[in-house]
Amino acid sequence: MRRSKDKFYKRQIFDCLMEGKVVAAGKIAQEVGLSEKSVRNKLDGMNEFLLQNNLGEIQRKPRVGIWLEASDEQKEKIQAILSKKRKYQVGNYDPEERMTETLKLFFNLRPWQTLTTQKLSEKLYLSVPTMLKVLKECEEWLKQYHIVLVNERGKGYRLKSQENEYRVALKNLIMEKSNVEDIRANIHYFFPNIDVHAVEKCIIQTENEWKYRFTDESFYEILIYCCLAYKRKELEIPLVSDYYQEELKILKKYTEYAYTVAIFEKLEEVFHVHFLSEDILFLSIQILCSKFIGISEVEVTLEQVRKYDNKLVEFVDRMLKMIGDVLEADLASDQKVKESLIVHLRPTIFRLRYGTPQDNALIDFIKEEYKNVFRASWVISILFEESYHLQITEDEIGYIVLYIQAAIERKKHQYNALVITDSNMGHAQLIKERIRKFVPEIGKLVFVSTHDYKTEDYWDYDLIISSKDMKTKDKRVAVIPNILNENGIIGLRNHLDDMNSQMMGNENPFSPECCLLFSPELIFTGLKVQTKEECLQVMCGAMKKKGVVKDDFYETVMERERKTTTTIGNGISLPHGSPTAVIESKVAVAFLEEPVIWDDEQIQIVFLLGFKMNTRDEIHRIQLFYKEYVSLIDTEEKIKMLRNMKSSIEVYKYLIQ
Repeated sequence: MRRSKDKFYKRQIFDCLMEGKVVAAGKIAQEVGLSEKSVRNKLDGMNEFLLQNNLGEIQRKPRVGIWLEASDEQKEKIQAILSKKRKYQVGNYDPEERMTETLKLFFNLRPWQTLTTQKLSEKLYLSVPTMLKVLKECEEWLKQYHIVLVNERGKGYRLKSQENEYRVALKNLIMEKSNVEDIRANIHYFFPNIDVHAVEKCIIQTENEWKYRFTDESFYEILIYCCLAYKRKELEIPLVSDYYQEELKILKKYTEYAYTVAIFEKLEEVFHVHFLSEDILFLSIQILCSKFIGISEVEVTLEQVRKYDNKLVEFVDRMLKMIGDVLEADLASDQKVKESLIVHLRPTIFRLRYGTPQDNALIDFIKEEYKNVFRASWVISILFEESYHLQITEDEIGYIVLYIQAAIERKKHQYNALVITDSNMGHAQLIKERIRKFVPEIGKLVFVSTHDYKTEDYWDYDLIISSKDMKTKDKRVAVIPNILNENGIIGLRNHLDDMNSQMMGNENPFSPECCLLFSPELIFTGLKVQTKEECLQVMCGAMKKKGVVKDDFYETVMERERKTTTTIGNGISLPHGSPTAVIESKVAVAFLEEPVIWDDEQIQIVFLLGFKMNTRDEIHRIQLFYKEYVSLIDTEEKIKMLRNMKSSIEVYKYLIQ
């Protein structure tokens, strides 16, 4: 053991010297966790090794420091020798890998077992200070699963978590590498005493009997959860079963539950063990929540929802009406969007409650391309809280926006568009394909050269797209320098939005019913703040001073900010607090002197919502507010006009006149 430790410390000292910089003996001692005397003694042996193998020399100069004199080739040879002797070849070189290896060690412990910093350092060949940094990284990774890394005095570190979160976290750790070989290696690492092949066979047999075919990713998810159910059974750690009974009854009617039961029945036959109902419920929810698993056909899903889940059907009806009212579009009669949202929201609701919300890689694109629909769709956050007591995320709203946008485009007027260009036929074809892909509401698309274009010949066209300024006041003309890039498409969409929007007159932004939501004391112009936290503190403080919110209103606003972003594009944010912390419904408005970073966006206008939602009339007023709010900020011109207002009284008069 002593010999092993000696090698460990020598490798750590080499790590300190490999960059060739002059390092003080005290600094090395601190990094590796030894005394300066011990470091100097080990340096003697290390230097002898280098000289014998023609690998350079360690130089020491009093009051200057220690450094390694070696060529790049010699350093590579030293590195190769060190790596061959390491069980884990992660050292100080790959931060992500060393965090993963550390997490694997913790997840392989039994609940009562611990690991000291020293033991971790020895296992991973890291210095103690570096190991402490890695533990901080592990804590951040674990935080997303509500798992705590507990440091027990005199014993070391261990994981503290609910069993549900533990299983989800371990599954994601095993699946972190996307290739099958790494996933299988991780499975065998964590379940060495389980006949994994037998578990696989049970799942495959069930697949065949039910005529399902999963992707590799979804198959291995089910495999991991089944192995976990078997491994954790001996520990007798209960899964948390605080499920909503109403939702639980519905879940048991879905195909995902029956399929999970079938898998566990085969496992019980093979392994001669009895699994608890909590294991079945947990896995069925994970299958249902998965973004790439959908074992029910669309028709089957719709039939099951209509038969067993009237609440979801009614929820979608209300949602389509609310968004339709804001956008002034008849969405409720669109059967296709209704069915699509039912199928989509079935797992979404379970995912928000029991799983993890989906990330949406398209969210920035959606916010830009379909900004009006995105803004209007925020109204459903109220509906989610009211119906399911859930807070929907920006990413999940983004997915809903795609369905709504598709419905709107089906109903929209198909524009006849003219493209004025001197491009060749190949370039024109690229333009045509891009417009059809990203602007489907353009039906007829005709190309004409600059010298052939005459206004009087094309009066019957709704839209004229030109790469150059045509010096005309014709509102049909959209000047798009390069339609093939992202900014070109965004510019075209904005032009169509302006043409297609039903703008309310500037003299009446809000109806008399909504005017009561505003007060001059809650409107700020030229507000000087450095952060979003500071901005919200000022606004919440003003609302508290006026007596319209409770003491904990700010905390509820920040809680929502931590869970999801409230930015809605165009430099505007729309945060809100919990209805339970509101005394009287009010809206605070702030125009910042300088933009602040707000969830990776530059924000200069903030509407802070404090809504009670305690009566039907109140809910109706809030729905009306969202509709009128969208109209207020639907163009750059209106936003610019708001920014240019000099006083709170001027803004207030504008909002209520």
